[in-house]
Amino acid sequence: MMKIKSLVILVIFLAAGAGGYFLSLSGPSINSSAQTGAAILAGLEDNLNEVTEVRIIAAGDKTVSTLSRRQDAWVVKQKNDYPADISKIRSILLNLAQAKIIAQKTASQSLYEKLGVEDTGLASAQGVKVIVDTGDQSYALIIGKPGPQINKNCYVRAPDSAQSWLIDKKVDLNYDAAYWLRKNIFSVEPSGISAVKIEQQDGAVLMIENTGDEENTFTVAGLADPDAQVVDAELHQVTNALSSFQLLDVEPESAFADQTPAVNTAYQLKSGAVINIAAYQKDSDHFAAINVTFNKNISEMSAAANRFVSDLQARTAGWIYKIPNVSYSAINKRQQDVLAITEEQLK
Repeated sequence: MMKIKSLVILVIFLAAGAGGYFLSLSGPSINSSAQTGAAILAGLEDNLNEVTEVRIIAAGDKTVSTLSRRQDAWVVKQKNDYPADISKIRSILLNLAQAKIIAQKTASQSLYEKLGVEDTGLASAQGVKVIVDTGDQSYALIIGKPGPQINKNCYVRAPDSAQSWLIDKKVDLNYDAAYWLRKNIFSVEPSGISAVKIEQQDGAVLMIENTGDEENTFTVAGLADPDAQVVDAELHQVTNALSSFQLLDVEPESAFADQTPAVNTAYQLKSGAVINIAAYQKDSDHFAAINVTFNKNISEMSAAANRFVSDLQARTAGWIYKIPNVSYSAINKRQQDVLAITEEQLK
């Protein structure tokens, strides 16, 4: 019954999307019964509650990622408390809670290297240590190399124990703090866009307008040559750029205080919202600042549109996002970039 009850609680938790509220971590940090099939962290599956922080520690005891709960949200400490991907944190905690012992392994320190469960204080340590804090209790486990079934199990050891184990879960603990960030910034389909204005630093402007009700009936306004042929695929890159606008990394806005945007792109939405993207180039990387406003020509916006603007303003204010090169390319088009090459140009 306890097993069934635990699963019901987890299903309710997942459905509710309550990012910060996990069941309680209590009891001994490592299962002292050491029986095949027993939980490596005894009692954790039935008591996931009050988790406040997850720390990931690599070789040299360097803390590479700290995932902290702030009321009903999770943040990445190393990224100035930017929101974390709740699903990834949930996956780790559930894997740790549900991990079962497959077999007892070496207790000899000289053999730890073979399993990747050396002390993380060593500069040469291969494994990574995870510490789960509840405020009253801490659980620590060194996650070593994958086991015989690479995608299904791995070797582990408690930092304060000589004994190592093979468990039936693969626990993925990415070293890069950026991995834990909530990557999706917003999503807007082409059918929701009425116009796009791309303004270069040198003053050149590309204006794209939606001339119909269909998703991709976009045209270029103000063509220098009215007979020029527009390449639809190039326009589609621009209008599809927002369909899944994601970050690779994030920095505080202050880090770009002395930078000038290479291009400013404004997406006017049919809802009345305007998404302004100021894009920067820094070495070979590309970044974007996002500012959401209201179209002054629209007197009244729907409640849904107002919520969209308010939410996006709150989430993007003060941040600069590192974006994929393909996203930067899509929002950085000049008029000549969307026109077919003529025979005259090839001469």
